Amino acid sequence: MATDTLKKIDEAICNDFLGFSPATNATKPPHIANGLFRNCIGETCDSRDIHEWIISDSRKDALPSEAIIEKYEQILQNGYQEKPSNIKELRYLLDDIFDQDNALYTSYEFSVMTISSHWMVRKRVNSESRIGDFLFGILAKKINGKRSPVIELLQEALEDDSDDITKLVKPIIAFPSEKEKRNVGDVEYPEDAEIKWDSVKQALRNGFDQLALNLKKTGEAKNSLTVLQRIVNFSIFSTFLYLTHCNYSVYGEENPPVLLDAGGDLESIKKASEQTYNLCKKSVEDYYTNTIYAWIEPTIAANTIDECNKWLEAMIFSSTKREDEAKPTIKSYYDSFCSEGDAPLTALSRALQITLYTLDYEHNSPSDFCRVLGVRSGLVGPKGNRAKKRFLINSFTLETITLSALTPDELCDGIELKELGEKLLSAYNVLIGVDAEKEYGILEQCNIAQSTPGDLRGDLSINAQCLANTYISLGLGKKYADGVTLIGWRL
Repeated sequence: MATDTLKKIDEAICNDFLGFSPATNATKPPHIANGLFRNCIGETCDSRDIHEWIISDSRKDALPSEAIIEKYEQILQNGYQEKPSNIKELRYLLDDIFDQDNALYTSYEFSVMTISSHWMVRKRVNSESRIGDFLFGILAKKINGKRSPVIELLQEALEDDSDDITKLVKPIIAFPSEKEKRNVGDVEYPEDAEIKWDSVKQALRNGFDQLALNLKKTGEAKNSLTVLQRIVNFSIFSTFLYLTHCNYSVYGEENPPVLLDAGGDLESIKKASEQTYNLCKKSVEDYYTNTIYAWIEPTIAANTIDECNKWLEAMIFSSTKREDEAKPTIKSYYDSFCSEGDAPLTALSRALQITLYTLDYEHNSPSDFCRVLGVRSGLVGPKGNRAKKRFLINSFTLETITLSALTPDELCDGIELKELGEKLLSAYNVLIGVDAEKEYGILEQCNIAQSTPGDLRGDLSINAQCLANTYISLGLGKKYADGVTLIGWRL
């Protein structure tokens, strides 16, 4: 454990309160998948040999194809006489397939490949940020005596290594003996009492469970790769949603809306969606402030300026340089917030949050992590570092969230778009424009509607129609002569 007080605060938030570490841009879908899958199957594999093949000749310090031929001649059709050019071509192909998210490096120790079966699940890497553990807790908790059906679905999908992607590397896996590469243990489920629970976690658990049921209902569960893709997609969405809404569920603060831009090129929707995205990021900052308050309050005798000053003076720093940098910053913000009327404990908590963000999260703050998760989940866009971000959902993520919101019967029989909108609002506080008056009111309460130019109320309805058209193009919607759009599976 860290002795530095700011480091202690950071560790407490991530380990004891939030449950994962949202302070890096290195976390990618394969990292989240690896952590979740490892927890669900209790197995890891040594995939160094596959890694050797995937890291192609174009990469610095990669094993040359000539060396690959020498090392693996027994599994090559032409043995040692195989042409290096053929091997190079194959390795470029494998690189494209297994490194879609740029999570593979020349060093095996830090690499995670696109996972198509249990053979690709490896030991923990730092970039997982313990998100897989966090998600597994949501799935593992017994509700009405049962864990989430997602666990069993993942176990079945990962055990199936007959998919086309795994087949590409199966000869490598089998050489010289596949048994030597497996490290199989029991799945270690946490005790229910150890899993902190709140309303957002419950909503996400409901979403995971419905997704599993619908994958079976639609037949998508028969395709192991589709199962893995869907669950990872919803996992990233779930992590984003929890990070941005835990301040609401844990501390009862404002519940930030998520306004989905359906891509109709409506300026008012763009601006309002940008503002809801920024509000979500601000909610993360507020969560940190509230959690710091909860952490320091038991250690301060009274909510007074003098007692808070005593606590500040007693802070421990890892070096004199860090103290000289951090303490004046904290003190300056603290004094400023007190002068503005904040109670001393509140002022100190806010000062510590800003200092933590400024010094320890200089390049990758928890709020910035929202962008990382949002973009990689297909929930936030457009891509590009300079582009202003909003909730610009892609088709696959829209499908996945929809599959998480409907019951199997609703999915098969169809449900009106307005009812779907009500379900998305209730479960995830997602707005799509189906009830313009109600959703405008929600945005008004957040002071978003007032600062949005144009006819936002009218454009919300247009946005809903754009989304309806997207559903129809995906085969998930059908529009009738009376103007009603029914959402369901292959209607």
